[in-house]
Amino acid sequence: MARANGDALTAIAGMFILLPGVVSGWLLPDPKRPGEGATLTDILNANSDYMAAHWPVVVVSALIVAFGSLALLALLIHPTRPTVAVALRLGLAALPFYMLASLLQAMVVAGGFMLFILPGVYLAARFLCIGPIVVAEGRRGALATLVRSFQLTRGNGVRIILMLAVILMLALIASTALGAVVGIASTLLPPDLARFANILASSLIETGLAATVTIIGASIYRQTSAPRPLMI
Repeated sequence: MARANGDALTAIAGMFILLPGVVSGWLLPDPKRPGEGATLTDILNANSDYMAAHWPVVVVSALIVAFGSLALLALLIHPTRPTVAVALRLGLAALPFYMLASLLQAMVVAGGFMLFILPGVYLAARFLCIGPIVVAEGRRGALATLVRSFQLTRGNGVRIILMLAVILMLALIASTALGAVVGIASTLLPPDLARFANILASSLIETGLAATVTIIGASIYRQTSAPRPLMI
């Protein structure tokens, strides 16, 4: 699925996921970390203050990345097998409805995280197909999209969690290794160039992770939405 559109997928991921990450990373200052002994409330307040101060860049970057992810999904699973130009148009048309569904998802998952974290992780896994559903099925209702994702992933929540855990672990290993290499190289570079190298390395890891999760979501959708033969 992904191999047949490798060049197009790479181009879209680079333009609409990697590039916004690099630009926003350059424009945004590093967030201030609460000191030792900080409570969860202190951390949440620090994050809230950071978002309030820099929300335009964060929101624009998030919208562009979401648009790129939807265009990737259109190339991967849309029944019309669109060209790149058509995939971009499909991604743009789906963007507002996807963002509404994502906002509702975030609220539900946040409620799950308040119940000792694990319910939130489980809910996030069960909602992995909301992007594919909006793109491939043209669903426009946020609640209906979440319900449909829950139906498609029935019986596979734990498997999806384990799969995502492996991916996150590999991303962490890759990030640590790349960070070490860039850190050594940064000592030989001017400050601005060293900062850019760190931003680029971080954005590359985040792009690879986002593209991988998008492809997995598309694969899960394709497998779970396919009609099953009748058992006689």
